[in-house]
Amino acid sequence: MLGQARSAHPDAMWVRADVQALPFAGAFDLAVSLGALGHFLSGERPALFAGVYRALRPGRVFAFPIGAPPPITSRWYWALLGFDLAMRVRNALWRPPFVMYYRTCPLYAVRNDLTASGFTVTTVPLTALGRREDGSPRYRLVLARRASMP
Repeated sequence: MLGQARSAHPDAMWVRADVQALPFAGAFDLAVSLGALGHFLSGERPALFAGVYRALRPGRVFAFPIGAPPPITSRWYWALLGFDLAMRVRNALWRPPFVMYYRTCPLYAVRNDLTASGFTVTTVPLTALGRREDGSPRYRLVLARRASMP
């Protein structure tokens, strides 16, 4: 991804770092995550979000899409539950564990963790990615803004 980003935006600064130990303070205007939250256990989110908060300049944004949970009556609900259960069994039996879960990042929990880290959180429906049968969006864009300086 960094290679493609560099070729598309050669004048931008691109950084690769361990997100669980970000070595930055007030260095960035935007942090983006695409599909990475499923690789963190729920107990790891507060430290992750606190690190992103520190890395952003005041008033800047951490943005990422989050999917709506499928209804319990859908095949997707049961497929994702089955995958998560299989990963838990796999991780109980083999080392090192491979963290990849689909059902560990509900919007309410992510919003609570972001707010506890100091972010102000809003969401924007991503209707171009489709709607559920009840008309609600399949995905939302989470916009977590670091507090501005007083």
